[in-house]
Amino acid sequence: MIHALLLKQETRKTFVFSDASFDQCVALLVMRFIPDALKAVKEMRRVTRRGGTVATAMWDTTGGNELNDVLTEAALILDPKADPKPPSDKDTPGTYGSQQDLSSLWAAAGLTNIETTSLSFRCRFESFNDFWQPLTEGQGPAGAYLRAISADRRNALRNLLRERILGSGVDGPLTLRAKAWVVRGVVP
Repeated sequence: MIHALLLKQETRKTFVFSDASFDQCVALLVMRFIPDALKAVKEMRRVTRRGGTVATAMWDTTGGNELNDVLTEAALILDPKADPKPPSDKDTPGTYGSQQDLSSLWAAAGLTNIETTSLSFRCRFESFNDFWQPLTEGQGPAGAYLRAISADRRNALRNLLRERILGSGVDGPLTLRAKAWVVRGVVP
């Protein structure tokens, strides 16, 4: 049986499940948004049976993640003093976007047999707008940044980003490289 749950940081500090309720517990792309990520991983460990697996994946922040890096790089070209990190990034202890960050977090939570690996893949978009539109709706940290800047700055960033991705070519299908780190550990 698969269970999905939403852990609202303002209202719930623990999962509603009993100890050792699951064989596996997975949280994808959320650790950077949890104010106390260590507590969350310990809670994942608590609800996972002995010998079970606790895992996550987080976007890479060490370089080579074109999907996310392309916007940051363009923002810094327009304004070298820009801070493309949204306020939520400044209020959390880490992005957990490196192999070391994830391994350390899992070890601190008391998990054993910790393994990390990078996961690289290509993200295909039907057009530049297919890539850009979700960001303008506030999707992810890049979307939060776009919502925080002026309409003029957002338009300038859009134009520069389009030029950097498509060059002088016509709009059409495009592919950006993505990279994430995956960590898994075993409940002792």
